[in-house]
Amino acid sequence: MTQLHRAIFLLFICIALPLAPAAADDKGAAAEKFVDNLGEAALALVTDKEIVGEARREKFRALLNEHFDLNWIGQFVLGRNWPRASPEQRETYLKLFEESLVFTYTNQFDNYSGQKFEVTGNGENGRYTVVKSEIIDPVNPQGNVLVDWRLIKDGETFKIVDVVIEGISMGITQRNEYTSVIESNGGKIDPLLARMEKILEGLRKRT
Repeated sequence: MTQLHRAIFLLFICIALPLAPAAADDKGAAAEKFVDNLGEAALALVTDKEIVGEARREKFRALLNEHFDLNWIGQFVLGRNWPRASPEQRETYLKLFEESLVFTYTNQFDNYSGQKFEVTGNGENGRYTVVKSEIIDPVNPQGNVLVDWRLIKDGETFKIVDVVIEGISMGITQRNEYTSVIESNGGKIDPLLARMEKILEGLRKRT
């Protein structure tokens, strides 16, 4: 599992620790609560042993789409290649992008081993509201990880658009990987889609 997958996976399965009360009009506090609520909903899903297989994946998919702007993230990751993609390629790419996330994380749910997710503060960074956090490993404190969640306003709520682990943007890391695949194939997008499909096929076999 990559660092990006590990961080988001742990967010979805960790217990979000209680937050201090804050004014309802405090944008930063509202963003913290948004992430906190996601942690609680995800924990309920992970620990419900009666929800398995396709039912678990569909519930996770709904949670993912509710809290992450997958279209925004997908376009950002494809970067300058997005305008070059045909409508059919874009549709296939976004579908593969979402499916890969769903199968990657739900395949790992049984690996939850008591890690906790603690919100430690918030701030503003340009257009983003940033929720700062730490993933705490009760068995190995040296394995604790600092994670920033970049959010954008979406009406009355928020959407997560990037994850920054120990100062490294996972969106940019993923974009560099995808760009490398495309450039190594003469600027063609179809080889990237084929690679994503092959990875997804492997994930499906492990369910």
